Order: sequence, then structure tokens, then C-alpha cells
Amino acid sequence: MHKLYQTIAAGDLKANTNAAFAMAEKGPVVVLSKATPKAVLISPDEWNRSAQRLSVLEALVEAQRIEVLNETHQSWVTGAELKDRLAKRGVNLRSSLSPRSSDIDRHTHHSVVAIYRSVAGCSLK
Repeated sequence: MHKLYQTIAAGDLKANTNAAFAMAEKGPVVVLSKATPKAVLISPDEWNRSAQRLSVLEALVEAQRIEVLNETHQSWVTGAELKDRLAKRGVNLRSSLSPRSSDIDRHTHHSVVAIYRSVAGCSLK
């Protein structure tokens, strides 16, 4: 089922800016010109949440791409070897790969692992 979005005419947006901003706090607002969608107005909080989700999803896609490459080329390494490789490049891992040792959430943990994998040119198995 398609979600129905709030709408506002472009002329009403100009005449009632504060009302449009209040609508955006409740959810996306589609701005219409001659009954045709021309823009979407969202709150800064929603923008930030969307940008954060996109960043996490991009990191997960990159991690999957790296895993496929490593499976194809059989280039997996152990965690200890990865730490050694990164240490040689000046990256201090102490306990960065363990989500129990910090308060970062699960998705951020996967993003961090994907970045480490990219830097080291290998993946953990």
C-alpha cells in the first residue's frame, strides 16, 4: 500500500510558510504546482535521520561488495592479521572491532568494520 503524503500548493506554501513548516514537522509535505509534485518539504530532523540511514546503508553495501570480492579471490584473513596490517598503517584498533567495548550501535559497528576492511584491503571471516 502506498503511503499518502501531506500536500500543499506552491502558492499556499508562499502565503503560509509557517503552516507548511508545521506540516513538515509531522511528516513529508509534497509541494504541488498545477497539481504536479514539484518538491518535498521535510524537517531538519527527518533530513538528518534520512542522511544517517543512507550513510549506514552505503557502508553496508560497500561491506557486502568487499565480502563478495574476498570470497571470489579467497582473500580472507584472521582478525589478528587484520589488526597487524592496520597497525602497520598507523590505525590503532585496541577494542574498536568489539561492539561490547563501546556504546556504538550495531549498524555503526558494521560501518566501522567495513571501513577497516577497505583500509586493510581484506575482510574478516
